Amino acid sequence: MWRFALRRLAFVPLIAIVIGALTFFLLRILPGDPATVLCGQQCTEERRDEIEKALGLDRPVHEQYVEWMKDVATGNLGTSLYGGRNVLDEVVRRLPVSFEIMIMTLLFSGTIGITFGILSAVLRNSAVDYGVRAFAVFGQSIPDFFLLTLLIVIPSILWRYAPPAGGYVAFFDDPWTNLRMFVPPTLILSVGHAAGLMRLVRSTMLEVLRSDYVRTAQAKGLHPTVVILRHAFRNTLAPILTVLTFTIATAFSGSVILERVMGIQGIGNFFFQSVYVRDLPVVQFTVLYTAMIVVLLNLLQDISYAFIDPRVRYR
Repeated sequence: MWRFALRRLAFVPLIAIVIGALTFFLLRILPGDPATVLCGQQCTEERRDEIEKALGLDRPVHEQYVEWMKDVATGNLGTSLYGGRNVLDEVVRRLPVSFEIMIMTLLFSGTIGITFGILSAVLRNSAVDYGVRAFAVFGQSIPDFFLLTLLIVIPSILWRYAPPAGGYVAFFDDPWTNLRMFVPPTLILSVGHAAGLMRLVRSTMLEVLRSDYVRTAQAKGLHPTVVILRHAFRNTLAPILTVLTFTIATAFSGSVILERVMGIQGIGNFFFQSVYVRDLPVVQFTVLYTAMIVVLLNLLQDISYAFIDPRVRYR
């Protein structure tokens, strides 16, 4: 298994180079450029050329790419074109915010999706089952941004209350304010992920509960909880792990919506603002960072299969 992991890791630099090249060159063939945005509406051609030269955008594209890759390899992620902020410092400052959103989204999605998915399968064709299935359809049909908007609008109209928005308060500095800021929006963000997980757990559990070994365990007189959790649920972990890995990977894109709606200054909001104003160093690194997260998560997912299912062997 370790040789398999090392072989996969050997491809990571190549993947980073390919993704970095695609991002770098695609950003430069899109309409518009940072120099024009910085120069403003009353820009003259001379002023635009000065800005372009100051940013190094007047050099050949391949030279810019080689220099950028050298800087990334040495840990220098460049400077933001707007405000002159160090990209690495900004990412490190905002990372705890997005990380907390990802963790809480994963926690809520997994807890709600797995719990109610199992209940729906065990209590098949009951009122609980119909309720869970209806919620799953609802959760996958309603966009996240709409629910997040309702989270702000409805409490403000009915109870004159608005959840904290903007800024960031660390959990260890003020736990109550931190939870008020992050629990409601991440719970809303988890609805779609939990709904999909419910349907997967229900269908997988129904298939497993009809298996011979489950009927044998029931015939031996084992407690229903033992049969469901130790024997049936254990054999549904592989597809559940796949969905949870996808949830982690997509939590970043989901946090863009959450951070924009709630005014939270995380990596998602930073990325959105940078795309809007064509802040190339920030966009290039954020895309590369997201791609590397997906690659490493897929590797961890494949390795986890060997621990969950003894039949899986890597060479």
